[in-house]
Amino acid sequence: MDANPAHRCICIVDDDAQVRRFLLEVLASVGLAAEEYSSGEDFMRRWRPGHTDCVLLDIRMPRITGPEVHDWLRQRNPEVPVIFLSGYADVPTAVRAMRLGAFDFLEKPFNVQHLIERVNAALRLSDDRRAAPAPAACDDWRKSLTPREQEILAAIVVGKRNKVIAADLGISERTVETHRAHIMAKSGAGSVIELVGMVAGFK
Repeated sequence: MDANPAHRCICIVDDDAQVRRFLLEVLASVGLAAEEYSSGEDFMRRWRPGHTDCVLLDIRMPRITGPEVHDWLRQRNPEVPVIFLSGYADVPTAVRAMRLGAFDFLEKPFNVQHLIERVNAALRLSDDRRAAPAPAACDDWRKSLTPREQEILAAIVVGKRNKVIAADLGISERTVETHRAHIMAKSGAGSVIELVGMVAGFK
């Protein structure tokens, strides 16, 4: 169980009122507080430092887009996990979100249980980042990777599949899967998107 759920603050930034209402109801059903923002401008105007544990951010919004809001937020509070939301999900959009350091990427319509699980995981990451003694210490896991794991990590970051990585490196797909599991274990990432976001955050 997550500590002090009543003191959490999740920000929902989406121009669709129905989506915001749905998300508010889902989060309230598991005891999580949330605030809604109807646009990127609304969020940027009302956002308070130190008050946000997670942001659910629509990618496609008029005027200021989700990625633009994310860039703005990263300059002010890069520790806040961001989950991108999109009704137009495709591979290029997902890869861009990953490279922006997104914690995750969810496609509308949402699977409620998956949504709750990813929000809770984002909140745990938020706790971990606040408790971290120093930013430099967060990069220790990368130093523990073997040369082969470094190669495979680089391939994962650019979106290559296991089969392609295996062919490029002249090894079996099973070997790639084993190295990939080691990388995930060492990094502590809960998903590939989270892993790529962690790497992006150290650049």
